[in-house]
Amino acid sequence: MKLKDSGSISPEGRYISLIRKRHEDYSNMVQRLYAGDDISVNHALCRNITFQVTSGCNLRCSYCYEHHKGAEHMSIETGRKIVDYLLDLYEQNTSDFINRRTKAVVLDFIGGEPLLEAALIEKICDYWFAECFRRGVPLAPFTRISFATNGKLWFSQEAQHLFEKYHELMSVTISIDGIQELHDRYRIDADGNGSFSTAWAAFQDAKSKYGWLNSKMTFVPGSFRYIADSIKMMLDEGCTDIACNYAYEPVYTPADGLALYEQMKSVSDYIISKQLDVSITMLDDILGGKAMNNNNFCGGTGAMMSFAPDGSAYPCIRYAPISIGKEKSEKVRFGSVYDGLYVMDAQRQAKAELDAITLTSQSSKECLECPVSAGCGWCSGLNYEMYGTANKRFTGICWAHKARVLASAYYHNRRYIEIGDCLPIKAELPKDDALEILPAADYEEFLKIERATLLKFADENGIG
Repeated sequence: MKLKDSGSISPEGRYISLIRKRHEDYSNMVQRLYAGDDISVNHALCRNITFQVTSGCNLRCSYCYEHHKGAEHMSIETGRKIVDYLLDLYEQNTSDFINRRTKAVVLDFIGGEPLLEAALIEKICDYWFAECFRRGVPLAPFTRISFATNGKLWFSQEAQHLFEKYHELMSVTISIDGIQELHDRYRIDADGNGSFSTAWAAFQDAKSKYGWLNSKMTFVPGSFRYIADSIKMMLDEGCTDIACNYAYEPVYTPADGLALYEQMKSVSDYIISKQLDVSITMLDDILGGKAMNNNNFCGGTGAMMSFAPDGSAYPCIRYAPISIGKEKSEKVRFGSVYDGLYVMDAQRQAKAELDAITLTSQSSKECLECPVSAGCGWCSGLNYEMYGTANKRFTGICWAHKARVLASAYYHNRRYIEIGDCLPIKAELPKDDALEILPAADYEEFLKIERATLLKFADENGIG
């Protein structure tokens, strides 16, 4: 179905779409449905809690951020202690993380590879729902279960039992980075063998049994040339929401930006030619202008919580020992469900410092003055790993982000002209920056489409 969009012009002269994006995760939906005027209250409406059920993995993906995998796994006793802690927070109503204003919870399971502990995941979920009902905590109907898997254990008895029991409450993503050549280059097992065939079989099973079409792709400079073919492959499978991003760790160059733009331009042309009604995160419509708020882009500074196999609590899995090692992670450890959270001055200080982080506090003058800063992302855990503080922003994605801005504008402007079910985007990227990425002829083509778009918009809206 194609939707006829409507929109308005902001005071800054940017065109703003009034249509809600197709892709909206559960947390954002809850925030939208229950949002009020009190931001401090709304911040706790839906919480993501991560259970790291294992430190082991059956793949050796080359760009994985978990540099310290091992043999640890969570016990059911620890899983239950975490559940008890969270429900105690709700009942005590004194925490700014979970309290009686909290409307919903996402139980997120991660490893390593989470399906190594599929039976444990099921037991933790069983206990969560049983305790919610026993205590009279009204979160059970509004709880969702989420995880991403490499698919190698998809057809195990334990995994299949978990899916059958909880599929109606689950959001499960099979990590497929793209076409087989790409996937098998980066997602390999301990013997160096690619894993595409098992991941693809898992995806097809999830699609046929439960209608799950979730797709999550991660790209790095060496894989940019595969982007278009990979996204088209998933579109042809019926995926309507494709979460794809470039990794935050590399330092991207203008040449990488050109490769990204050309690939996403090809994807854009493909979508428009088939008049597909889809959402591709790389082509988000919030791009093109300046960031309009001072919030931290990343939720890993207090908006979520992650529990390690031993019950220790961290702001996010990126701060945990599996990611950055025990020495670094100890400084941002909030405590544990066995010894208590925030019981030591250092733990309370760590939380206070993370809570205080804003866009302004961590960004350089160049980033704050960037005219296309909207939608530019970062990982606070990576910042901490690199600099010893989450309050200093790593900007290696700069040229990739600027190329993404150009690609998104190309897509929305062409779609506006040819289909008319979205609004145009005026990319505020300076010409000098654009020409660092695009050849002059390509930039002129980009501007020609932009000019035609703005003329059409002005004509349709009576703007002289």
